[in-house]
Amino acid sequence: MRLDEFVDIHAHLLPGFDDGPATLAESLELARCYAGAGIGTVFATPHYLPGTAWAAGPEKTLAATAGLREALSGAGIALRVFCGMEIAITRQMGKNLDKGLYLPLGNSSFYLLEPPLEPVSFDVFAAFNDFIERRKGVILAHPERCAIFQKYPDRLRELHARGIGLQVNLGSFLGRFGRRPQRLAMLLLEWGLVDYIASDAHNAGRRRPPDRAEWQRLEKIVGDETLALAARDNPLRLAAE
Repeated sequence: MRLDEFVDIHAHLLPGFDDGPATLAESLELARCYAGAGIGTVFATPHYLPGTAWAAGPEKTLAATAGLREALSGAGIALRVFCGMEIAITRQMGKNLDKGLYLPLGNSSFYLLEPPLEPVSFDVFAAFNDFIERRKGVILAHPERCAIFQKYPDRLRELHARGIGLQVNLGSFLGRFGRRPQRLAMLLLEWGLVDYIASDAHNAGRRRPPDRAEWQRLEKIVGDETLALAARDNPLRLAAE
């Protein structure tokens, strides 16, 4: 699979929303990284964490995405941007879902949920029931980076069997996040549970989209068949709905 076929469903591209680009100029710099690699489609998924500064609602997120599209056009950057959120798993997510506070990925009915990286005092798994009961799709963002799944990887098998999609950061396969995430990423690959591979890009520096050399390394690690399914075919379904 070629790098220019990559559809990235997890990226922090909107300016001033979270720990991604602080300014429009930085967003455009990151967008040029995508365009320079030949990548044509990306989902802007700012963090949504209630009670913090990272909790811009749907209206603001949609407006910022529209503004970025206009800026990309004005700058001559060929990049198609879909809107979404990376929604932190918290207590009582069903109430916020009913209030319309969460955005799905593009026009699909799938929501990108971020599990806590470290242990928490509430039941993380209750959140999935809130979405499943409402017939909403869930894609779990980078579970390989989370302590609970590193300790209990079989829980991911259970979630996957219930229809939860698993998105692995490509940087985890390449060792960017350390040995534990890399080991779990490889275990998920061995189990055939990698549904999506995404960049989780934050900037044009260390947390950037892949270049061609990195893509070739990734392809050798995961294989062309898995890469095509998780980085192109499954993401395209989200973009098409």
